[in-house]
Amino acid sequence: MRLLALSIVGVVLVSCGPDPVTRASNTPWSSKENSVKTMNESEASSSKPTLVDSNVVQGSAIRILQNSLVDSNPRLRANAIESLRYAPREILEQAVQGGLGDANRGVRFVAAMMIGKESICELSLLLEPLLLDDSESVQAAAMYSMYKCGGKVNLTPIAQMLHSDNPELRGNAAMIVGQLGNKSAIMLIRDALKNTPQTITPIRRRIINLQMAEALILLGEREELEVVRAGVFSSIQEAEVTALACQIAGNLHDVEVISTLEGILLTPNRYPDEIRLVAATALAQIAPNRMPLETVLRFSSNASPTIRSQCATALGVQGNRLSLGPLALMLKDIDPSVQISAAGAVLRINNRDSLAISH
Repeated sequence: MRLLALSIVGVVLVSCGPDPVTRASNTPWSSKENSVKTMNESEASSSKPTLVDSNVVQGSAIRILQNSLVDSNPRLRANAIESLRYAPREILEQAVQGGLGDANRGVRFVAAMMIGKESICELSLLLEPLLLDDSESVQAAAMYSMYKCGGKVNLTPIAQMLHSDNPELRGNAAMIVGQLGNKSAIMLIRDALKNTPQTITPIRRRIINLQMAEALILLGEREELEVVRAGVFSSIQEAEVTALACQIAGNLHDVEVISTLEGILLTPNRYPDEIRLVAATALAQIAPNRMPLETVLRFSSNASPTIRSQCATALGVQGNRLSLGPLALMLKDIDPSVQISAAGAVLRINNRDSLAISH
């Protein structure tokens, strides 16, 4: 089973590469050595909270992500491209252009999707070769972004992918169909739901059903929210389903699950830390002020790099500038996945500020 922290990034990234590599550093450091308790005690002795220079921290974050674009681990390369969506436009464009020619299909998928998501249409001509890519998921991503950029593209293959025996391809196709926004696809999705190959395991079926429910909701079928809400209450044995359901609820800003997400986050005896942090991130998407900052910050000192990485993501989604201090420390973490998550969180917080100022 893949790591829960990475299941919220995207289905295709599961097969991006081998286990995380150890990155050389002159001063190996882990944010788990700096407890939140110690940080709070330091702040208590001061007349005001300790703030950091956002420009300096942003510069460090961008350097980390740019270095990660050439990492030997494709999972890190893909996550770096995702995180750079909040960077200055020219930096994101360079990252995406490089990702389109990456040897790994997961990286190519992320780069191709980013063109449509962020309207980087000046790069859309580079998508045409990907229509013949070895990976059908990459082909679908190229079709999606070409369509979003106003290009003429045959979307029929994506509809066929909804019926694939490959659960990864089915899930990616459902996600793309939902984001395309064409309501004529509703019946295509419902037909696919009726014909799930027996070769797909029950847990994968539930995950695909959630992805298709999200697509239907995006196309206006709001009653499918009940499928997502039911997924949030899945058993501990189906933690991956709970995590995805929380993520989808957050993406859809479903206010009906706010109290449920709070309950998951604040019930450590029942839910594992991975699920609690996914719930915290979803809560931050729906109602940032309802995410208890101190509770989440405690995870920054966790022994698991997966948990520290998820903590950084949650802080970035909430967008509190007071989180820049802890995130600046996490940029120095010995684990590269934590560095990337912290860097993306820094850029997200600063991006939110710049948007607020511009308006």
